Amino acid sequence: MATVRLYFDDGTNQYTFPLVFHVTDSKEGMKSTVIKGTRGDGSIVIPGGKQSQEIRIRGKIIDEDGYDAITTEMNLMRTKVTTDSATLKMQHYNGSWVDDWSYTVRRISEIRFPQSLRTDIQEYECSFLVISY
Repeated sequence: MATVRLYFDDGTNQYTFPLVFHVTDSKEGMKSTVIKGTRGDGSIVIPGGKQSQEIRIRGKIIDEDGYDAITTEMNLMRTKVTTDSATLKMQHYNGSWVDDWSYTVRRISEIRFPQSLRTDIQEYECSFLVISY
């Protein structure tokens, strides 16, 4: 079993996402325009460069100390994971931390938490736009 972590660093704040269970990795793609013919079988393709890439992270915050500890961890995540350009790394542990991938990203939406704080396990979701890879 491998230990994997997602590490966020904007030069001022550093944060390791807790208990990540889903990552939508960035996939390279083209943003082409296709104009299909109406009378024939042909199409016109206008190349348009690279398509915007998003990375979505979903995970859980678990704390058995109750409401205060959960809200403290949620507020820490809101403070540390800024909308500034940052490096987002996926790493695995093999005696030392090894980078699987690294992207320059910017958070593009609010960090989403569930509405209810009545449990000691809270899910979160965070979305990033890839600026460079």
